[in-house]
Amino acid sequence: MVADADSYLKWAVARAHDLASSFDVRVVVVRSAVTPSAEQRNAAVDGRLAEAPALIGLRELARELAAAPPDLLLLACRGPLIQLLLLEELRGRRAARVVATGIPGIWFPPTALGLELRAGCDLVVVHSERERAAVRERLPQGRLAHTGLASLIPEHALGRADRRRVVFAPQALVPAARADRVRLLEALIATAERHPDLDVVIKVRGGAGEAQTHAETASYEELARGRDLPPNLLVARGPLREYLGDCAGFVTVSSTAALEAVAAGVPSLVLEDFGVSAEVINVVFEGSGLLGTLDHLVALEFRTPDPVWAARNYFHSRDDWVDQAQGLLHGSTSAGPMPDPLAGTLRTPWRLQRRAVALGAADDSWRGPLLAPARLVLRAYDAIRAGWRPRVGRANRG
Repeated sequence: MVADADSYLKWAVARAHDLASSFDVRVVVVRSAVTPSAEQRNAAVDGRLAEAPALIGLRELARELAAAPPDLLLLACRGPLIQLLLLEELRGRRAARVVATGIPGIWFPPTALGLELRAGCDLVVVHSERERAAVRERLPQGRLAHTGLASLIPEHALGRADRRRVVFAPQALVPAARADRVRLLEALIATAERHPDLDVVIKVRGGAGEAQTHAETASYEELARGRDLPPNLLVARGPLREYLGDCAGFVTVSSTAALEAVAAGVPSLVLEDFGVSAEVINVVFEGSGLLGTLDHLVALEFRTPDPVWAARNYFHSRDDWVDQAQGLLHGSTSAGPMPDPLAGTLRTPWRLQRRAVALGAADDSWRGPLLAPARLVLRAYDAIRAGWRPRVGRANRG
């Protein structure tokens, strides 16, 4: 199991538990542009592994896979890193007998980009029957042709607190406009002021200087700095489960954490003030009964989901991705080299872009005697990069 970012690591740990009865499982974190800090890794693992996942460089990982390909490899990574590993570091050779991948959250509607970046894999893991049907309609040409179902709902004990809480799960990408984020913060402040008997908790996943799966341009901590805040408006970190016990309500714009809250029996609210669309990543909540407004938040008017919607969306009765992977292991999964979608007249600039997006400062491929020429190439590329349009689309679903 290979993860790169904090959310992907949390997802990889859940999938490791799915495999524990059938496979010897090892989880590693590959150094990348979004390497989680030790505190973020601890929160993502949350005591669910026998030993902490090791940090490993991409080149070292590629050497391991080339020397001893495992039966099953789960790439719990962002798409550009998956492409980089399979196409360049392994040069199209098979990384394992079966290579699985997925997105660690709500992925509806699925994006063509997200599937294209994972086209060198054999199995894509989804989280609802509705997602599976939508993904099957968009599977790219190539060897990626199978889908497996896994649950996004973790099973664990809930934390407790002396005071009841309302928990807000922020996201890096939505709402995108700073003014909308300020508006949301003001609603949280109003909720805390109107209900002094409750704590209003902004449950963040990273602090200043810590990488997250997606870069956050205006964090709520930053927006709150210098403001006169009520004493019961708190910013907290750690596993979400620690904050769902004694929880009066949960609110988000579109976070997967809403599903965890619903599963814990917490009345919830998915905000529709900033639109309901694929761009806001909340279109899947149409018909759920969970959509509401900032006014509903301030009034503590939380909801429970429609059971028909829940059965079709994430609250299914049985996972099958492990069975799918085992079926592929016992069948024929051989395939030729993965075609490189970046091949062509601009492939050098695009490949440099792919490495930068995937690895950032963790890229050690320029060490050695070619360091000086490589730096010249990178400087030249940086100078003209504004003229290229990166083929990475919206970062949140790649």
